[in-house]
Amino acid sequence: MTTQQQDGSWSEPGPQQEWQQHYPPYTEQQPQVHSDQQGYGQQQTYGDQQLYAGQPYIPQQPTHPQEYYARPYSGDSDAEYYVPEYTVVQPEPEPEPGYVLPEVPVSAWSVDTGRSAWISRGALLLILLVQAGLSFRLDGSAFPQEAKFLMSDGELSGLVAQLGLAGARALSLAWALGATALLFGATRLLFNARAGLAAAAMYSVLESTAFTGRYASLHSLSLFLLAAALWLLARTRQSGPAAVLLAAPFAALAPFAAYSAALYLPTLTVLAVLTAYRFRGAGAFVRGALFAVVTGALCFVGVQLAGMPSGWNVQSRDSAVELLKESAQWGGVVLLVAVIGAIGFIRRARMGEMPWAEGSAPGAVRRSLLGLTMCATALLAPLYQAWLGNGSSLYVHVGFGLLFAVPMAGLGVSRMMGAHFRYPQIGIMIYVAALVIGMAQTGGLYRPPDSAAMISSLREIVDTKGAYLTDDPEISAYYLRADTKPAQWHRAGQGTALTAEVKKGSYDAIVLRASSVPEALRGNTDYRLRAVLRPSDKDGGQEPYRIWVKR
Repeated sequence: MTTQQQDGSWSEPGPQQEWQQHYPPYTEQQPQVHSDQQGYGQQQTYGDQQLYAGQPYIPQQPTHPQEYYARPYSGDSDAEYYVPEYTVVQPEPEPEPGYVLPEVPVSAWSVDTGRSAWISRGALLLILLVQAGLSFRLDGSAFPQEAKFLMSDGELSGLVAQLGLAGARALSLAWALGATALLFGATRLLFNARAGLAAAAMYSVLESTAFTGRYASLHSLSLFLLAAALWLLARTRQSGPAAVLLAAPFAALAPFAAYSAALYLPTLTVLAVLTAYRFRGAGAFVRGALFAVVTGALCFVGVQLAGMPSGWNVQSRDSAVELLKESAQWGGVVLLVAVIGAIGFIRRARMGEMPWAEGSAPGAVRRSLLGLTMCATALLAPLYQAWLGNGSSLYVHVGFGLLFAVPMAGLGVSRMMGAHFRYPQIGIMIYVAALVIGMAQTGGLYRPPDSAAMISSLREIVDTKGAYLTDDPEISAYYLRADTKPAQWHRAGQGTALTAEVKKGSYDAIVLRASSVPEALRGNTDYRLRAVLRPSDKDGGQEPYRIWVKR
């Protein structure tokens, strides 16, 4: 099929021309109406508007099955396409839920809310009950040092006379429980409540804690005074420098209750600075200097009034290696956990359990000094007594240093358990290990002389006129105070000294605690053996009492 061009020639139609024949230009097409719109009537056109059955045409957004193009606007030279207007329909709101979950309350103990405070107090009460039970399980007659303390220079007087041995031991337990409670408070102020509970739990099961709680002496009072000074230093850390004067009297009185407390006065001075440096800056050094001066002045006044505490520089011949080894057995577990806590505290100030916790964290230098001070304090008593070669009451003095190391140990337990008690089994294992070790060590150390049978036998012999030689004059003087006077009892010597005393023949009775008969009394014609009294606990390792009376 051919088409005629404008120049009169004929040519074959091309693809574009064939398309134009089948699809004429847009201007030549009549508006097409979709079949579903024909029911509205005949289409009419007036100018630029189209009417359908007498109604104006309202353009609509074409749906997917019906798409068409609008007629181009020809009123202007520049053809523009008409854009139909449409309204966007907003989706309907979803229905309200049948219930709303309440806001989850804060339950972490790192925040001092009312509920967490009561939880901490309840847990502390349980810890104190365990401590009291561990001390009450220890029982027996008086130790020589207990009898000496109760006699008060040879005569029972004042409060001691009214309380007796049982009352004095109960008072020691009260001081020991108070020290544990103050230790919890100080650790909570320095770190958080969870670290305070862990510190109190570990301290309550130590061998030295259980021992002093059932030992009639002033050791537990000295520990209470040191704990009170530590708590006051932590409590007044944000106050002015003069507030530190509240802790000075407690620190100054502690060495007069037990001389070993004097080793820890420098530690308290350093802590007076470190606890306040974060809040007071350079003013913390003023606080430390004020504490040192006032405490030193009070100690000087005490020495002038009561004299220098005895026993603090007595040298002996005990092996230094053995003393250090025993000290490691009594406090090594707590010191190891304290070192772990100090390392964790140096690496990170906060555990991250409370991400929204506000306030500046202590610097790395301060954290390092605090951890080093607390951990090194536990070594003061073992090193000092190893240098003196004197192991007297070392099992008690170890607890003085651990009083300052345990807060860092509590922080170590808290860090090892993780945020929100992620690994509670670690804390449980450490507590059980410390509990078992403390119970075993206390049972081995708390073995007072089984003097009940000896005292009962001596009541039939002694009177107010005789002179008596014994290994334990304090025990005999205390229990027989109604029948004798303290000056009637004399301490027996060893070896040649005992031989010389026996040859004098001036004693009406001789009471020795030995596994065999001494050489000075074998075949002696001046004395006869009255009784051999063996202890009721055959596995306790105590020697029997042997009583000789003058013929």
